[in-house]
Amino acid sequence: MPVGVANGEMLQIITKARAEVVASRASGPAWGRLGQTFEAGEFPAEAQACYAQASALDEGSARWPHLLGLLQLQDSPAAALTNLARAAHLAAPTNDAPRLRLAQALVERGRHPEAKEWLAPILAARPGHPAARLESARIHLAENLPAVAADLLAPCLTNPYTARPAVLLLSQARARTGDDVSAVALAKRAAAMPRPFDWPDPFLREVQDLKQDRARSVERANQQLIQRRFAEAGATLAELLGRFPDDPEGLLVLGRLHLQQGRCAEAEAAFRSHLAARPDSLSGLVQLGLSLMCQSRWSDADEIFSKAVGLKPDFAQAHFNLGLARSRGGDGAGAIASLRMAIRCSPGDADAHTLLAEQLFRSGAREEAARHLDRALALEPGNPRAKALRDRSSGR
Repeated sequence: MPVGVANGEMLQIITKARAEVVASRASGPAWGRLGQTFEAGEFPAEAQACYAQASALDEGSARWPHLLGLLQLQDSPAAALTNLARAAHLAAPTNDAPRLRLAQALVERGRHPEAKEWLAPILAARPGHPAARLESARIHLAENLPAVAADLLAPCLTNPYTARPAVLLLSQARARTGDDVSAVALAKRAAAMPRPFDWPDPFLREVQDLKQDRARSVERANQQLIQRRFAEAGATLAELLGRFPDDPEGLLVLGRLHLQQGRCAEAEAAFRSHLAARPDSLSGLVQLGLSLMCQSRWSDADEIFSKAVGLKPDFAQAHFNLGLARSRGGDGAGAIASLRMAIRCSPGDADAHTLLAEQLFRSGAREEAARHLDRALALEPGNPRAKALRDRSSGR
């Protein structure tokens, strides 16, 4: 048995599914069910092998190439898109998840014309589809059509699956049209909203049901952390990690708990354990970078945030954190380059404009610095750091 995070009960489920395959090696559904148990037990390589076999044997099913494609997205994106496209072609019209997830993957990779082709039938069948409209708005914002993007977002703002990203995207659209006051208010509103759940996916739900107990514990700890109920979050995580010591999501939340408590070295250890299981976890990389900055290890943080922006070049917060780490580490030119990228990804970020202005003043580029400082104060007139910088730069 490969090494994963499955407990005794999960291993029994895997063993039973494996026996079904042994009894019927030509059964695509049997191979697929074994793949689902491997995925639930955190054995992704074994799950992918089973899904591939299931896809070959059960050629008319969208389920297996869809699940295979989702697992391949990080390490084998070309194969992932091929499998997701196959699933989207095979999926029943009543199941929008395969077409939507393919469109999302294409949008994330900047392949907008292809994404539009897959979003079109979803929106034709349901013009107000919140998740499809959200992705369409992302495309229009990338094409510098902020007014169109804002119009598309209207049904997304009240849907529990899309509200938070829609409010954040609307903030960016307002900033592009020069409505700075609205942009700042929306950005603050988005920051205060709870983390959304993924759009319902009936195929992925089958896997999640197999690991439901762990998922519930992680979500409970997350909610306790958001509410700053640190002692309760710690107890929930102790119980979870006592049963599943290597659970990647549990380790991620544990690291966040330690970071909020100021226990930075312990946070780092938890994030590194999380990343050992999930090397391409963007959240894990960003949180690890923050734990390193908490320890004033600027060059180490630079390395980690650089990995994060390499994985997701439009990740504004990672660019900002990279700029901050470079600034603290004395790399002024690197900080300026990173902060410019942060602003390109999120033009309405007053803090990014302020920090960039600081770096530009230090480098002697006073005219450009003044422009960014004006922008910061227009976005957020009460920003204390920007106001202090204005006083210093004017000699007051």
